[in-house]
Amino acid sequence: MKKTTFASIVSICMVPALFWSTEGSAIPSWARKYNTSCYMCHSGMPQRNAVGEAFKNNGYRLPGGNDEAFTRQKNIKIGTADWDSKFPNAPISSSYPQFDPLSVVVTGNLINYKEATHKVSTGAPKASKEFTINAANTASLFIGATVGDNLTVFGELAGFGGAALEEDTDNGAISSSNVDSPVTATLRAVWQFSPGFNFSIGNAFSAVGWNGTGAGGVANISSVLPGPATYAELNFTRGETGGYSIVAGTSMAANYRTPIVAADNHIDDILYLRGKVKLIGAGLLSGANGELGNAYNGLDNQLTVGAGLSYANKINSYKNTGSLNAGASTVGFTGNYAGERLVYGGDVQGAYQNFLAGAAYSRDRDLKLDNYRVEAGYFIYPWLFAKVGYVDIAKANNQIATKKGADVHQPQIIPSVSAWITPSVSLTGTYTIFTKSSDIIGDVTNQNTFALAVRAGF
Repeated sequence: MKKTTFASIVSICMVPALFWSTEGSAIPSWARKYNTSCYMCHSGMPQRNAVGEAFKNNGYRLPGGNDEAFTRQKNIKIGTADWDSKFPNAPISSSYPQFDPLSVVVTGNLINYKEATHKVSTGAPKASKEFTINAANTASLFIGATVGDNLTVFGELAGFGGAALEEDTDNGAISSSNVDSPVTATLRAVWQFSPGFNFSIGNAFSAVGWNGTGAGGVANISSVLPGPATYAELNFTRGETGGYSIVAGTSMAANYRTPIVAADNHIDDILYLRGKVKLIGAGLLSGANGELGNAYNGLDNQLTVGAGLSYANKINSYKNTGSLNAGASTVGFTGNYAGERLVYGGDVQGAYQNFLAGAAYSRDRDLKLDNYRVEAGYFIYPWLFAKVGYVDIAKANNQIATKKGADVHQPQIIPSVSAWITPSVSLTGTYTIFTKSSDIIGDVTNQNTFALAVRAGF
């Protein structure tokens, strides 16, 4: 297999930047640090390419010991030899980002469309067809910075939005209500013991997935397993060509907005394990060796398989009450996974030239429910990506609430198209189509939807 230096892969991954305006080529935090395009690490945000994957596995530093060489905005050094000699045992020397580590990301749906619904039992109208045109109304503040030689911090302060007009479909009236999510803080602090061996604490930014299932990404196991909330995890990665990665973590069961000191939250509420093997492609740790694939969109020709599990150490049992509302607790799996204690599964993901495909499957030990996600995508141009997916995440809460009388499977077909106006500004149109006409538990027909979303980072 052909060997490639990291310097050459950086130059190759810069090719897509030629298609973009210079104003958008280096605006997020990491891009400013290295004075390069977002396409060095991404094949269409937020999909990571081989360099981006190696960057993450190296504690958010460029692989092969090249971080210092490629850093264009150096950290400010603090502490001098004089201070070190006067206080030899004190942690005086370190470094802090000289570059601005903050980025602003604005998101929102520009267009929303919802089909009309009616009651299954009577056929009476339930909700009328809706078509609305909006402006991007939610902003997030990101931080990404290295501190010293071992610590990296990545975080997001999200949910800056206002009130919106919402129709009360039951009463036929228009009322004002705050439909936006409250402001939330998410943080990932990574300590690199050595390249590929990291310890992380934080919330929401776990390493259990690899490339994300949003715009530009395809299915992996993170889309069919319950996700960790506030966690501590170890990530061990090896592979100069191909390679393997193991992620082990423990998490509190509460929602990530709940403080750590909240009652009934324990660090071992949820235990999870994720392993993957990259059979073909650039190294998980180097990001530079192997066949690169398509230089114009940054995709690495690759084949990766993985497996994982999530275990709820403590969870309320709803079987005796027959109701989700009786004795409900934040401890254990919630939402679609309520009532389940162990969910396990596997996945496969591959890419060749302009094509990506991924499939993931999981099963629950207690309720014996199956979850599926299959997606395939194609880069029509380096800036235009089309994808279609099939998703079936079984609703365990339906099964519990009706004592196994509900149809827990509501599969959806989801075609989407994403266009990147610049590397960090994108438009994504998504159409969600239910394959079944109704969800028995609600006595209301399923509602197909379309949304045109914008994401802009500065």
